[in-house]
Amino acid sequence: MQQKIVFDTHSLSQICPEEQRESYNLLGQKLQEAKDFEDKLHHMNDEDHEWEKLQIELDCTPHNIKNSNYIIVRHALAWHNYFKRATEFKNRNIYSYELMDPPLHYLGKKQCEKMRPEINLMEFDKVYISPLLRTIQTAQLLFQDHPQKDQIQFILCPHISEKISSQYSIYKWGNITNILQDNNNPIKFDISELPQELEFWQFILIGKQEKVQSLKPCKEDQEQYLVNKFVKKGQNITLENTNHAENRVKIFLEKLKQNQINKKKIGIVSHSQIIKILLAQTNIVIDTKIRNGSVIGINI
Repeated sequence: MQQKIVFDTHSLSQICPEEQRESYNLLGQKLQEAKDFEDKLHHMNDEDHEWEKLQIELDCTPHNIKNSNYIIVRHALAWHNYFKRATEFKNRNIYSYELMDPPLHYLGKKQCEKMRPEINLMEFDKVYISPLLRTIQTAQLLFQDHPQKDQIQFILCPHISEKISSQYSIYKWGNITNILQDNNNPIKFDISELPQELEFWQFILIGKQEKVQSLKPCKEDQEQYLVNKFVKKGQNITLENTNHAENRVKIFLEKLKQNQINKKKIGIVSHSQIIKILLAQTNIVIDTKIRNGSVIGINI
């Protein structure tokens, strides 16, 4: 039987270009540092000095939601957001499977719990959700006991997934399939905007599916592809340029305008870069920072 390859930071440091070896070894140390600090967080008070270095606000006051037709939500604090703040590790292009398509951090789940009562007071017709794990989990937590959740259309929409300019925004094989098969899923997702080959949705989105058609939809094949493409070559982990991301947001906005619904609100659960592109393309200026868990009302 062929031995399974494990791409931990130590093994990656042996196959990357020599000038990156120290960074891979440092990443391994920082990942452990973040996990150790996470254990300590459970025993801290909000006022604790070490807690302050994370600069995380659990209370996310909604901005301009009363008379707005569209409610934009940036996903709550995910594990990579926590990791960067807890360790100050800045290099976005040193690869680790642990940091791909990260889930919400437990502090992000707390943000959702605090915001849920506000969301429950709003009437929605549709909620468009980026198919990455952190946005899906944000939507699940925000709408899990919404009074009209059975009438809301929750649409997994590739066009509002984060710009793929780092490992944090590369989709992990199996996440969507696992979510759709979960009988305890609090909301029902509409997957009509995803391709039939669910696990290939991100590569199809950026027009590179032909490069990965030989892959099986599994962690091992995906990771081997990424290691060969980025780690061994020492390249930046970028699969999409800004123009492509802007074009797909434009397509999304055009579709929204064609299907405007007057009375109920439309939700958009997305990411910081995509939200900034969306606001720029609609010439909307907001006077608040788009933090993790931000809820912002706009009219398009």
